[in-house]
Amino acid sequence: MTTIKAVITTLDNLPFLKEQIRLLSNDPLISEIIVVNNGSRDGTREWLETQSAMTSALHLENRGAGPGRNAGLDCAGKFDYVLLLDGGIRPIKRGVERMLDFLEERREVDVIGFDYTDMETNLDLATVEWLDPISSTYRNTYLSETAYCLARARAFDGIRFSEEGPFAEPGWGVDDNEMANQWNVAGIVVHVVCGDIHPYRRASGSFQRLFEETGVWPTQYGSTYEKRLVWCQQNWPQFSPGIQWGEPWLTVIVKVTDLHESIRTIKYAHDRLRERRLAPPWEHVSMPYSIMAWCLQPDDRFLEWAEPRRLRQHHGDTIILAGRIVRREPNVEELWTGDFRIWQGDNPQDGLRPNGHYFGIVESRGDVDVLFEAYNHDHAPNSGAPGVTGIDLTPSYVAGRANCCL
Repeated sequence: MTTIKAVITTLDNLPFLKEQIRLLSNDPLISEIIVVNNGSRDGTREWLETQSAMTSALHLENRGAGPGRNAGLDCAGKFDYVLLLDGGIRPIKRGVERMLDFLEERREVDVIGFDYTDMETNLDLATVEWLDPISSTYRNTYLSETAYCLARARAFDGIRFSEEGPFAEPGWGVDDNEMANQWNVAGIVVHVVCGDIHPYRRASGSFQRLFEETGVWPTQYGSTYEKRLVWCQQNWPQFSPGIQWGEPWLTVIVKVTDLHESIRTIKYAHDRLRERRLAPPWEHVSMPYSIMAWCLQPDDRFLEWAEPRRLRQHHGDTIILAGRIVRREPNVEELWTGDFRIWQGDNPQDGLRPNGHYFGIVESRGDVDVLFEAYNHDHAPNSGAPGVTGIDLTPSYVAGRANCCL
């Protein structure tokens, strides 16, 4: 007999939690329900303690969805399939049946879920019952879709969500991104449902809670969420394009020599690189690029400046800092750096992102301008940049300025 267990991770969703449990309790395919209460303050704990029919209820400190899901998976023990469901998402009647039928038929697929943006926030418009078999899906390598999915046991065989980010901080957000990267490496295949099926999800209050607790909106500049998202992009570039679509058309390698000039060069390179945009209708998106700070001789002063800034995305000219809206002005210009990698090896080419097209080694803002001229000479704006070529612009390499292929 096929064993399917449900793991619900919830935060301040008591009215909807009751609805989730009612629906899943009436599903004959579900053999056990595990509720992970992630620090709710709305009476969830007290209500769960009255539910003797509930198989398991875990009460945890609020450390994010990933750690909560891990606790639920560990509590579930052995199973053939697991239904993962975030708080505030209404399970669809016969949903488990439809997803199970799909996975039984498509043995090469390990996880079937929903695109979060495909979910419906209008309760009246959301799908209540799933009548027809799944007819159309697409593979997703960017997100694990674990807010609402059915997964085979092998998807979690030795694989768990990140308990902490790479910075010894609790994991807030991007849990789906990190899991997707782990699954890609392990060969776990995720498909997403297409069509007229739209689960209901209520607006989550978890981000507001985090803002109250940390003073930083979780998706904004300087938050742990943002740092982890950029960390994913840097460590799994083949899976995590993030806000940059495609592989970098130009990589600027800033050779760190003079502290202040190197900092200014990184900032200047970001501003120049962001000027180049994709063709319409995506002209609001910067063409993908990459910046590397090459520290051949480690400079403690530079590393002290770089560490809190290297894992930052671009958020235009407005950020949230310590709970305040900060606009880009000369007196706060040092905040705007964007993400960049730090490389301390002898050969900076070893640190290039996979499939990058063109790179240049620079030491100054003037070198950045020369690099742009060289690139524009070889590749007209908005054209493809086939092959991987490089031009060295530092004084130690300036002789000949030879192109080189990797």
